[in-house]
Amino acid sequence: MKRILMVLLCLWLAACASVPTHFEKPRVAIADIQLKDVGLLQQRFVLTLRVQNPNKIAIPIDGLDTTLSIADKPLAQGVSHERVTLPALGEATLPVEVTADLASLLKAWRSMQAQGSYKLSGRLFLPQRADGVPFEYEGELPALQGLFEQLVPGARF
Repeated sequence: MKRILMVLLCLWLAACASVPTHFEKPRVAIADIQLKDVGLLQQRFVLTLRVQNPNKIAIPIDGLDTTLSIADKPLAQGVSHERVTLPALGEATLPVEVTADLASLLKAWRSMQAQGSYKLSGRLFLPQRADGVPFEYEGELPALQGLFEQLVPGARF
């Protein structure tokens, strides 16, 4: 019985040794946005997110949940189950489909006229963290002008 306890204790200590003592959350930003589908009530976009790993260990990602907001009002939401491993001190891109409704797009267009900012928030799901790792990124609205130009080609926003 003592041997089993010693083996279990050694395995537990080895597992603890592999967990980093300092873990920085990955950084997430929008790298690209493309129109996928336009419907009367809903529009679908593909956000390409750039995820950077500031840690000295690789991080496996099992998926993500995200919301894009303008002037603190949700514009589009989406989830992805795509798996990727962020290399240590490296980055990867993740596509995620998001859905927006017409009313949210109209509110966002009005907010763009005021030249505010947008916010990307959500959670990255990691195998060792069931609740996910939260992220948040803020950027300037001119970066999203391409979204509206795809909806109405030739229009100036």
